[in-house]
Amino acid sequence: MALVFLRLLDYLGATGSGSSGIPQRVVCAQGESTGLLKVLMIVAFFAAGWLEIISILFRPVSLSFRLYGNIFAGENMLETMSRMVPGLGWLLPIPFYFMELLVGLVQALVFMLLCAVFTLLMCPPEEKGSVNAHG
Repeated sequence: MALVFLRLLDYLGATGSGSSGIPQRVVCAQGESTGLLKVLMIVAFFAAGWLEIISILFRPVSLSFRLYGNIFAGENMLETMSRMVPGLGWLLPIPFYFMELLVGLVQALVFMLLCAVFTLLMCPPEEKGSVNAHG
């Protein structure tokens, strides 16, 4: 699921700002500066941009590990509870099945929230003109 989402996000980011738009937005300095401050901003944005690119590359790994780890932990817990007391292996895990449903719901919400945040980071909303706050 993470790979499908992030490939779709790459496609949306490339079509929204062009294939060179994302690296330019991530690595190049933003804003109006002159002199030494401009040089410092270029260096800072270049270094931070490469960290952001590494972060973008590791997003599918982190999302996949999060989903896999929670599913694996739940299955191990259910297996352990079913083997704790011989003869009652069918009864002990029943409350934990309901907890697994709750954990699955929470993980789906967390995955959805992370996907929404990653989408907002890659495809920022377009600004519609300059609005003057003072009237």
